[in-house]
Amino acid sequence: MGASTTLVRFSLEDIKEGTRNFSREYIIGRGGYGNVFKGILGDGCEVAIKRFKNCSAAGDESFSHEVEVIASIRHVNLVALRGYCIATTPFEGHQRLIVCDLMENGSLHDHLFGEVERKLSWPIRQKIALGTARGLAYLHYGAQPAIIHRDIKASNILLDSKFEAKVADFGLAKFQPEGMTHMSTRVAGTLGYVAPEYALYGQLTERSDVYSFGVVLLELLSGKKALNSTNEDETSHIADWAWSLVKNERIMDVIEGGMPEMGSKEVMEKYVLIAVLCSHPQLYARPTMDQVVKILETDSPVPSIPDRPISIIADMSDIEKSISSSGSGFLSSSAGYQTFVSDGGLPSVGKANE
Repeated sequence: MGASTTLVRFSLEDIKEGTRNFSREYIIGRGGYGNVFKGILGDGCEVAIKRFKNCSAAGDESFSHEVEVIASIRHVNLVALRGYCIATTPFEGHQRLIVCDLMENGSLHDHLFGEVERKLSWPIRQKIALGTARGLAYLHYGAQPAIIHRDIKASNILLDSKFEAKVADFGLAKFQPEGMTHMSTRVAGTLGYVAPEYALYGQLTERSDVYSFGVVLLELLSGKKALNSTNEDETSHIADWAWSLVKNERIMDVIEGGMPEMGSKEVMEKYVLIAVLCSHPQLYARPTMDQVVKILETDSPVPSIPDRPISIIADMSDIEKSISSSGSGFLSSSAGYQTFVSDGGLPSVGKANE
């Protein structure tokens, strides 16, 4: 059953036996969809079992079809789907569950913000960043049909025994408890990670995932959460914080202190600039995920970063500074990264600078 793409239809009895009847001790994650349990199959394999909440039998056919599609999408940086279960009982009601490979090192969130005390080294962070980028690029450009994840966050980046990043929960956004469609008025996603155009207007594109990736990358580089409360009344966003440091030529201040095995200044600056560019509030300022992979894998330069619009929660002093400030409105690093021109005829991030 390991490398096979054959999807297993598990019985509810199998699932209940493997989780000790959904024991609380077996819960390894909680989310908008429901709880995730550690399970042990009859052959001794350890798996992760996601139990969807508030299900009705009405969408079972759609669920089965989507699960089949998700299971057919295989990539080293995507969590593999082993099987699923649909069942109705008098006591549990209607049940939908999916069964995935269990990741030995948990999630990126566990290592950044959980009880894991040892900080991730730079080589591991670099590996996680590149693996996540490759997984998302495959969803956008390698999978048929293409998949927009909609809920990229640190808890959806899982890590195997070698700290290889595996993107989880792709293709599942439409199975939120109350149902979800492409043009739904309810946005799927998590506060702090959702792109502005998606949160405000429901405009969903691959670059909505790019924004979320940028936020996760900033978390990975800085060790800070997407949203941080500065006091009782104010909340700061990591993308605004990182942008202000980059704008003031303090790029390395984004990097978490005390990180084991630091990388070269040039490479670390490059990752910060990519993260700031990906998390730009304006959609077409962001690169595509295949461009991100190319920049991370090669010596390709980072695009110039267009200036950001004034924040909708800016105070008067910020507005006055914005009005009085001058300059081109574009940033580059001390290493002199130039404008990146895409190969595919897509809008170039730096064309406004030409």
